[in-house]
Amino acid sequence: MRDGLLHTEAGTMNNFASAEVFMSQMVRPLDMPRLELEPIIEIARPESLMLLENPGFKPYRYGRAHAFISLVENVRVIDTGYLVTDDGIVVHGVTSGNYESNIEGQLRDYQIPDGGELKGEYVLIWGRENFGHWLLTYTMRATLLFWAPELLGKTLLIKEGLPKRYIEWLQKMGFRYFVFGRDGVKVKTLWVPSVVTYRGHYDDQLPYVFPQSLDLMRSLILKKLQLPTLKRERIYISRAKAKWRNLENEEEVASFLEKNRIRRVFMEDLSVDEQLQLISRCELVVVHCGGGSAITMFAPKDCKIVEINVPDCVATFASRCWAHMLGQKFLRYDATPTKQTGALPIDMDSVVDLNKLGGVLWQ
Repeated sequence: MRDGLLHTEAGTMNNFASAEVFMSQMVRPLDMPRLELEPIIEIARPESLMLLENPGFKPYRYGRAHAFISLVENVRVIDTGYLVTDDGIVVHGVTSGNYESNIEGQLRDYQIPDGGELKGEYVLIWGRENFGHWLLTYTMRATLLFWAPELLGKTLLIKEGLPKRYIEWLQKMGFRYFVFGRDGVKVKTLWVPSVVTYRGHYDDQLPYVFPQSLDLMRSLILKKLQLPTLKRERIYISRAKAKWRNLENEEEVASFLEKNRIRRVFMEDLSVDEQLQLISRCELVVVHCGGGSAITMFAPKDCKIVEINVPDCVATFASRCWAHMLGQKFLRYDATPTKQTGALPIDMDSVVDLNKLGGVLWQ
């Protein structure tokens, strides 16, 4: 072990002296030796969990995430949170997908940019613009700092260019100090809390979660809300303003739901406080599968979640996962896909059969 890293492959980076030389020669990160983070503080070891599915779905196995904190020196943070040192690259424990096809897909055509340098001591949060990943992958890792109180006052490293409102989620958890780094930034001293919601550990594609992080995040963010004194809500979280994964009969669906006392909302038009005040007093949430469904982690435990999906999408994270851990009733309706509108298999526009959706709503 050197500098908080376990060296899992022998040799140097194709005889180049440093990561800087590697970048100047345009060598791909995928060609670098693989390193593993060495936990300084180990909070939980990975193990199998079984969370039974709802009627009509096969049982699906989840794992408990490996939760730990590491310390590394002179490291570059790249892409979605991979770490590059003079000796190689860390690809496990730092992003939402640890399985090889995901790593290769993200880094295949990636070239490390010069992101400048930060000479101080920081805690890695990082980030992506996708809201679901912001909550699941990056914000939730900050909960691990409460197992190391001496780190709570340190400055958090956030990826430059994220929506400003994302920082409010960390502020809700009590964090106050932030610095923004460009892709490829080199950091002198970096504390690295592991990602605790991810797929693949490390030779499978199962979903892994850390239930204690979910409980702590809910407690930190919801603690000041007036519950349950306010009126309960029934909402449909619309994607009509999104670039993909839309309903072709959106207005029909909205009208149908309105007649059943379920009002349409656009979360992107609401402040963080407004989102939390709304979701935290819902008794019913109709939500599309994907990044937006992560918000249901803040719904009450007696809330019913109805997820609109497409048939070929397994969708084990976000609303489905939270429902199992929190005891929320979870139901899924598969719309009829019509055309591909985004890069991912899930990014399909679709059409909803109102009668079938109604049948799911009232189960």
